[in-house]
Amino acid sequence: MIDSRTGSILLDNGNIVLNSKIAPNELMATSLYKGGSVDPNYLLKDTQEINGKIFLLTLFFKGKLKEIHLSEADKELSWENWSEEKEMKKKESHDKWLLSVLGQEPYQYTWGQVESVFDKKGCVSSIILRYL
Repeated sequence: MIDSRTGSILLDNGNIVLNSKIAPNELMATSLYKGGSVDPNYLLKDTQEINGKIFLLTLFFKGKLKEIHLSEADKELSWENWSEEKEMKKKESHDKWLLSVLGQEPYQYTWGQVESVFDKKGCVSSIILRYL
């Protein structure tokens, strides 16, 4: 779940909370860490379930956690069959999910913001949590 009051994400396994206070070394002490470099970013090797949806997560650090990017995991979508139309459908799915989890936009909070984007240059749709 995403807690709109704090910006924390509770993974559905219930054991790990991600928020703006977590530092790279603290992430490395969790079961999410599967090796490799953490700073300045870290792509989680396993998908994570949040509010019933399966996501790929990328964490961005600048001392502490500054951004979390969520991208719905889609086993049917690959670079071989990628299209902008398919990626825009993923963005629509992200938008609907955010509406069900956080209500109506704008998603501006005292701790930061949440947005659903399609990055044309990066060819990916994602939900971005940005911490102040």
